[in-house]
Formats: sequence, C-alpha cells, structure tokens
Amino acid sequence: MSEANGHKELPLRIATPTLYNKLVETLEPYHIHPFDIQGTVMRKEDGLDVTLRYSQSFSQSETAHFNNDQVEHPDEDVTEFFKATAERCKTQLIKDYYKMMKP
Repeated sequence: MSEANGHKELPLRIATPTLYNKLVETLEPYHIHPFDIQGTVMRKEDGLDVTLRYSQSFSQSETAHFNNDQVEHPDEDVTEFFKATAERCKTQLIKDYYKMMKP
C-alpha cells in the first residue's frame, strides 16, 4: 500500500466490503478469480478513489472515483467500471498465459 498527500491506500476488501462483493460478483461471469485483481481505495472528502490492479505483476491499473452513495449502494457506473476492468483483465491474463507458454 502507498500513501499520497497524507492519504493512505487501503485494501478494497477491508475498506468497503459492499464494493468488494460487487466486484467479486462482477468477475464471476468472466471466470476471473478475485485474487487476479488487487483492489485498493483512497479516501477522499466526497467518496473514494478505487484502483484495480491486474496483470502478472499487477502492473496494469484502472482508477475511478465513486461518491459515498455509490460506495454504499453500487450503481450502474460502478458495475460498468468493474465490467470494463474485468474485460481488460481477462485479455491481459490471456496474453500473459500465451507469453508464459511460448516455447
């Protein structure tokens, strides 16, 4: 975890179980295990910055800001962010697999 401007990055699973459960639910149809994506949050005055990292060494990332209401009650914007990230993650996992299997 890192710190930026005095704000500490926290694991998504600990900081907001509601969003984490929505992420896990969204990943299921893509056959992506929750441990293939590392979710973190940084608290802001008006909500959370959610960062999802993926790839072989978690080198790829996507970030979105959600207000406090969206954090408590995930809406379509949250779901779309998770779906788009899941698509990119799946593509990257496939690329990583073929690199690993290359003779």
